[in-house]
Amino acid sequence: MTEFGHRISAACASKGKTLDLGRGVVAGATDPSAVVQLSAAMCNRHGLIAGATGTGKTKTLQLMAEQLSAMGVSVFGAVMKGDLSGIAEAGEHSERVDGRVGELGVAWEPAGRAVQFLALGGQGAGVPVRATISSFGPTLLAKVMDANETQSSSLSLVFRYADD
Repeated sequence: MTEFGHRISAACASKGKTLDLGRGVVAGATDPSAVVQLSAAMCNRHGLIAGATGTGKTKTLQLMAEQLSAMGVSVFGAVMKGDLSGIAEAGEHSERVDGRVGELGVAWEPAGRAVQFLALGGQGAGVPVRATISSFGPTLLAKVMDANETQSSSLSLVFRYADD
């Protein structure tokens, strides 16, 4: 184990069930001994996964949802574009995937997860979810309506007036 790997693994060490988030990278190379993990007990708290396009945010969320599902934990992911829906189907072996799995030093077998899709207002393919306008709130309602900035601001004012 490298010094870097030891420090990262020690910093991420946790008792109990953990989610394997990946491996640390030093000097542009993945260090398989630098295990980055998160305590499953911490997954009931707020978190932020941020980064530029193509940096692996969606893959990280998929990885977390898959591991929580394997632990028997129900996961609710609210994604407008459906980016997380890929976990419903088993992945496929390929040179790229197998190379990455080898680089990380992890075991991986393709597997799909149990997924239930929900549809707001009965639109789209999924279980219809009904909600009152006030429970939506101005921000979500503006997204559903594909409102522009001016319309969103107006909705916020209307909600504020109605609440008062």
